[in-house]
Amino acid sequence: MSGEEGASKNELLMAAAKSDNLEMLDEVLSDDSSSFDINHMDGAGNSALHYAAKSASTGCLEVLLYYDGIDINIVNRMEGDTPLHKAAAFEDTETALHMVQLLIMHGASPSIRNRLKQTAADKAPGDTHQEIKAFLEQAEIGNRFAAHDVRDIVADNSDSDDGGPSDEE
Repeated sequence: MSGEEGASKNELLMAAAKSDNLEMLDEVLSDDSSSFDINHMDGAGNSALHYAAKSASTGCLEVLLYYDGIDINIVNRMEGDTPLHKAAAFEDTETALHMVQLLIMHGASPSIRNRLKQTAADKAPGDTHQEIKAFLEQAEIGNRFAAHDVRDIVADNSDSDDGGPSDEE
């Protein structure tokens, strides 16, 4: 605990993420980075990024995603969920899609499974979140494709001699 009114910087970080309080978040993040842990987990095992996604604190989510050292694929202790799992399960589809897109754009993995073996797409309610499920499934396919070395694919497709320049030229 810090001497400031009882709340530690880590607690303030969590509170800001839960309530989308950008002023409080900025106050914590502008302080010396040794005074808080950007990936701090509370007793339930959630980080500020989990709470921002779970609470649809999109302003805080956006700020946190740009913070150096943030673990975008951090897994909580209770369910084994990542922030992407929390975002995909958010009830408002438009907000959920926005958060999911932000997280994917910043490197969140759609293939991580929680303790119930669910991906983020599995956590999205099937009756209302079809667009989110489709987006996450596309992102997972894209990640699988990106995992293959593109140079290998190009080499496989250039077996015929088409008269183009070779590596030796």
